[in-house]
Amino acid sequence: MKITFISTGSVIDVFPPKKGGIEILEYDLIKQLEKKGNEIQLYASKSSLSNSVEIGLKTKNGRIHNFLSMLNCYKKKNLVKGEIIHCHYPLTAFPFLDKPLVYSEHNWYNLPEARFHKTFFTPVFNFFQNQVYNKADRIIALSSEIQKIIQEKIEDKNKVVFIPNFVDSEVFVPKQKEKNKILFVGRLAKEKNLSLLIEVLGEIKKDFEFELQIIGAGPLRKELEEQAEKAEINHEFFGFVNHKELPFFFGNASIFILPSFFEVMPVVILEAMSSECGIIASDAFGIKDQIGTGEGLIFEKGNKEQLKKHLISLLSSDSLCRQLGKKARQKVLNEFDVKVIAEKIENLYKEVLEEKKHV
Repeated sequence: MKITFISTGSVIDVFPPKKGGIEILEYDLIKQLEKKGNEIQLYASKSSLSNSVEIGLKTKNGRIHNFLSMLNCYKKKNLVKGEIIHCHYPLTAFPFLDKPLVYSEHNWYNLPEARFHKTFFTPVFNFFQNQVYNKADRIIALSSEIQKIIQEKIEDKNKVVFIPNFVDSEVFVPKQKEKNKILFVGRLAKEKNLSLLIEVLGEIKKDFEFELQIIGAGPLRKELEEQAEKAEINHEFFGFVNHKELPFFFGNASIFILPSFFEVMPVVILEAMSSECGIIASDAFGIKDQIGTGEGLIFEKGNKEQLKKHLISLLSSDSLCRQLGKKARQKVLNEFDVKVIAEKIENLYKEVLEEKKHV
């Protein structure tokens, strides 16, 4: 099968990806689909991959870059070689609405919980997003909650399918776990609610020995560093870490915590599951699709006492961490490994192409 991937057209849309969650997922999926014998073409801002079409520009302004990438998609539309197109961002999907199209919804601007990020740009973004929703042949929702939200926006609800994010279980593997090493990976911004974790750890530091490792960059770094210093907890901020280095941190951590106010389908949870961490996470979107009974501990968003209770449970019991971690990795192998998801997505492409034959 010939498949054309249309990436985000963003400033960080560079292949092979140096950073950017969507780009890393795309890259892993492309490589897996190629292993299965498919021929892949990629539209991206910049790429060293073979069979690529570049749509990026020199401007570093993110929003301008997105719109100019959309215009470049129009200009280079005649270069499409794929029988089917798979897009990952509404602006760069918009020029291809007349083609057999699968669209993956990675964005959360249309969620009520996205109040931290609503700007003057949001209505414009939503316009393009809704056009893609109505014209795409299939929409991949990364969580069951997102699936319901999108279905409420369109007439043909059956074309919205739930296919989750994925992880390469051969890359993220358990290593020698360090007792009570706690890991957080994510953007240092309000929606991740890292301040709650630091607050709770400050309250229980006299009862447990632990080390908190924080990986990620963002606008709240200085504020969170000051909070951690004031709380007098054992911690270290690493800033941005290349994705290739993350398996080391996940592999050694005994506990992974994600206290977010909202998510879509956090890949970091899958990376922690694959690495056999004992996981504590809020009930943000997508997480209940990942963590079921016995694969981790879930608390109500913002509920300090529930988070504290779960932390005490894991800090008190290495065996509970190991038990949760082993069940979590097995679930990844069964449901979230890149090979499993690539098979589902490949079958989705075949469904769309078969339908097109009868139109």
